[in-house]
Amino acid sequence: MGAQTRHSLEAAQQMLAGHSGMTQEFATNLFAAALALSGSKALRHALCDSSTEPARRQGLAGKAFASLSTDATKLIGQLVTLRWSNPDDLQATLEDLAVRVCAHAGKDSDVVGELLAVSTLVHSDPELELALGSKRASGAAKASLLSSLVGGKVSEATHAIVSHLVQDPRGRRIGAMLTSAAKIVADHAGMGLAIVTVAKPLKAPQRASIEALLRKKYAQEHYVAEVINPDVVGGAKIRVGDDVIDGSIQTRLLDLRTKLAG
Repeated sequence: MGAQTRHSLEAAQQMLAGHSGMTQEFATNLFAAALALSGSKALRHALCDSSTEPARRQGLAGKAFASLSTDATKLIGQLVTLRWSNPDDLQATLEDLAVRVCAHAGKDSDVVGELLAVSTLVHSDPELELALGSKRASGAAKASLLSSLVGGKVSEATHAIVSHLVQDPRGRRIGAMLTSAAKIVADHAGMGLAIVTVAKPLKAPQRASIEALLRKKYAQEHYVAEVINPDVVGGAKIRVGDDVIDGSIQTRLLDLRTKLAG
């Protein structure tokens, strides 16, 4: 991510923080705008062309997204006045903001857990994963397929996020997209996301110990998501972003063998 986009993303998130209508309908409109940008390279470039006056870019955005809600077009009008390192970054930011609105609208549901559960569901079925990753099927068809499997079983917020992602993968794998969205939802709540792989479900004291470790290491609360893998021999593997804390017995023994052999 370029410096200009990093600053603009922060500004965009601050704009959203001051928004009063964080409804699911608002999120749907932002997702629709992101999808429209995905289908038009020319529009992306025109809205991010810094050589054009901001007022002109705002006028273009107003026409391009006239069918969307007033609050959505107003926010998009603010976004196009910012500077972006790459035109694709405006689209990615709209997606980020839409996920955050979903997080707010679905705050009474476990959206992070549901997104990760959908990811597990997809990975457990090779045919489903292949179908959702197919470039031949339309985005609408893939969204319909996934909706038939999770519709009514997850919150409206999660359903909206998942439906958008499968329609607009932009070269991303489904698991990576869902995990990224889960991180955004956790971040919106002021938390990090930790994926903890264990052989069997954590007991309350174990979970408390992991939460304390994460709090000390990152100075932040974390949503702790469990992944059960019988192949993990004792202890736990904790992944936070690109960081991996491996406390499994298997890894400790391997480290010991390496030291003895060295």
